[in-house]
Amino acid sequence: MSRSLDSDILSNLKSEDPTKVYQDISSILDPPPGHGLLEIELLGSSHPLEPGVHFLQDGNAIAIPKLRLVQAFFVAREILSKHLLKPTSPPQEETVKATSVVLLMDPEHLTAANTRKKAIVAQLQAGTLPEQVLEAEQLFVDSLLTSRLHRHTKSPTLWSHRRWLIQSPGPLQSPDCIRSDLVNVVMVAAERHPKNYYAWSHARWLLEFSNGDDSWPPWFYKTVVGDVKTWCFKHHDDISGWTYLQWILVRIQDVEERRQECSLVLRDTLNIVQSFHWTNTSVWNFLQMLVTREFISGELFEAFLQVNDLLSSSSTEDNGGSPASRTLACARQWAAQHRQAS
Repeated sequence: MSRSLDSDILSNLKSEDPTKVYQDISSILDPPPGHGLLEIELLGSSHPLEPGVHFLQDGNAIAIPKLRLVQAFFVAREILSKHLLKPTSPPQEETVKATSVVLLMDPEHLTAANTRKKAIVAQLQAGTLPEQVLEAEQLFVDSLLTSRLHRHTKSPTLWSHRRWLIQSPGPLQSPDCIRSDLVNVVMVAAERHPKNYYAWSHARWLLEFSNGDDSWPPWFYKTVVGDVKTWCFKHHDDISGWTYLQWILVRIQDVEERRQECSLVLRDTLNIVQSFHWTNTSVWNFLQMLVTREFISGELFEAFLQVNDLLSSSSTEDNGGSPASRTLACARQWAAQHRQAS
């Protein structure tokens, strides 16, 4: 959602009691633990609601008119501003509710995010169980990161806030939790906003922070590689996903297991590339990097060259000067050069 307000919203800001609008919207934004992530969507002027109706809800799916959110935001900002006049006082529940509305309107509102951090610290110091506090906050943040909110899915402030939560005192992240985060948060956010650098950077951080000594159980990397490969096949023009797949493949510690996984991924990728005639730069950059690894057999390298030749011969437009032809030629040349060098 853009920060700018169109003339239609500006002219209708006083169409409803903003305090009532704020109360209704703020009451639905913090999902209770165990109820799953919210799916939030903002409605434009083409989807008006009846007077007095400030949102639509069907289970965890919530739709809020942009006009109503703006009205609620002005009330929320005033509540937050009053709290900031008392910097030594811990944030109360109403202040935290206000920050929910503020962050829905503006995901880069650093003051709102920091206020929520202070509220969590205060709760932990008061003796509240870390699991309850952190799970509730992570549900809220993950709901923003995975909803159909274009700016939120790629918000450095929200991703940073999520890292802070994971680093807070609490139970260690298990391999199952890490995998769930990758599939249900990172990959969903990366789908909502293509080439999502912040989401995939968070994926790298998750593995490095949660297990610095690289002693994951044997099944973990294999399972995650499969998850990422499936995501990449569904979004084959997203270079960020392919880059992450390459990154995680070479982190497999066992040499034989790494060789097997890289060979399997290369073989599966070549098959689907040939079937669907993919000639985009993202997938061929991945292929050219992978085939130069020392543990890729000569047989698989020949398979790479054969698929490249097949697609090159079918790309006849502009006498080989099309983007597809140039991509294939560059991939073949680069791979051949660096394969010899290795």
